Amino acid sequence: MKALSLALSFLTLFSSVPAFSFELPAPLPEKDYFISAGDVINVGVQPADEFSKEVTVQPDGTIEIPLLGSIKAQGMKPEELQNVLTAKFSKYVSNPSITVNVRKFSSNRVAVIGQITIPGYFEYREGMRLLDLVAQAGGPQDYAKTDSVRIYRRTKNADGKVQEEVVKADLDAVFKGKLDHNVPLVSGDIVYIPRKGYSKTARWISDNFLPWATLFTFGLTAAIVARKN
Repeated sequence: MKALSLALSFLTLFSSVPAFSFELPAPLPEKDYFISAGDVINVGVQPADEFSKEVTVQPDGTIEIPLLGSIKAQGMKPEELQNVLTAKFSKYVSNPSITVNVRKFSSNRVAVIGQITIPGYFEYREGMRLLDLVAQAGGPQDYAKTDSVRIYRRTKNADGKVQEEVVKADLDAVFKGKLDHNVPLVSGDIVYIPRKGYSKTARWISDNFLPWATLFTFGLTAAIVARKN
């Protein structure tokens, strides 16, 4: 009877502790990456390499390019600026091949939230992909639904207006070696890894019954040991 009373005391003590529940923060899209003031851009010009140059986007959004002078770059994607420069250089260079690479971002961060070990913001690097970010964040948690990852970003439509976009990703496929599912990231992306769905009953058992059952077993064992001593 003493052993049973001691075990019940343990159960009563811990059952009086209020249960806590946490909700995942709603993923809010942030500013997607487009060329902005302060970015450092490498412009390659072939076959006229003497016009290649690394430039910084000025506060007014322009860059200074040899032979062309001041060019508006802010608000463009690198490929859009590349097309503009190709058209302009065509007046001076025969069949120019222009490459535009952003070497340093003025706003270079991405975020990962949800079922991840270390949620938060991380530095964005050129060529960064989904798996790179997940690895930096310590990997997904046990109940992560890795086949339904969502990436929130903002993009420009044909009219130049910014619109929200959701990119779906299958991180589970990446873990299985299907690297074509390893989605490239852009600065400003927010990656959300949801939790596996299961019934309210299963959740109640997992969050409430199992911990108390473990404590009850521990208390009963402690009581039996105490009685033998």
